[in-house]
Amino acid sequence: MLKPQKKRITKKDLKEDKFVETALLARTYFEEHTKEITYIVGGIIVVGILIWLFLNHRSQRLQEAETLLGKAQMEMQSMHTTKAREFLDQLIQEYDGTDAAEQGYFLLANLDFQAQKYDKAEQEYKKFIDSYSGSKILLASAYAGYAACLEHRGAHKEAAENYLKAQRTAPEFVEAPNYLYLAGLNYKDAGMKDKAKEMFQKIIEKYKDSKRFNDAKAQIILLEK
Repeated sequence: MLKPQKKRITKKDLKEDKFVETALLARTYFEEHTKEITYIVGGIIVVGILIWLFLNHRSQRLQEAETLLGKAQMEMQSMHTTKAREFLDQLIQEYDGTDAAEQGYFLLANLDFQAQKYDKAEQEYKKFIDSYSGSKILLASAYAGYAACLEHRGAHKEAAENYLKAQRTAPEFVEAPNYLYLAGLNYKDAGMKDKAKEMFQKIIEKYKDSKRFNDAKAQIILLEK
């Protein structure tokens, strides 16, 4: 009588058995930890909802801030400074910390400078400079505005240093040679003739096509007399 042949176990059979075993273990674990897993999944969903709500609120807040900034700019262009100031005050008070609010400080400083409120404008330009990290041109303009406030109260050395910072912040900006020229004039008023000459010489070397080129040459002649 022939003995029944033993079935040869293949790699495929082993893989299938291993899969069945893993599936059974997973099912057992799930049944034993159903509540725990439910809490974890529920927690992930709650966290996801909170993150979505936060991002949605943040996006809405940024849009509202940008809208106020745009309204203020339009009022300034129309020379309605009182209305522009109202929008800027609201922007800064309600949306502090946003990029739009930071730009609002710059616009408010410009309004106060034009209104000859130099002390207030100086503080606003400084706050903008200390917090803003966006457009180099806007930052350079703020340094120049801050320097103009310092110049107005007779702090010529400090004014010159900030005009120089304005030029260095945006050296390709069309106003850059003018910033250097104003730095030179303020160094001159501060009695620092060598520094003044250095500023004018930089204009001659770096900005030959600027309107300040001939002015700088004339100032050097005056300083050498």
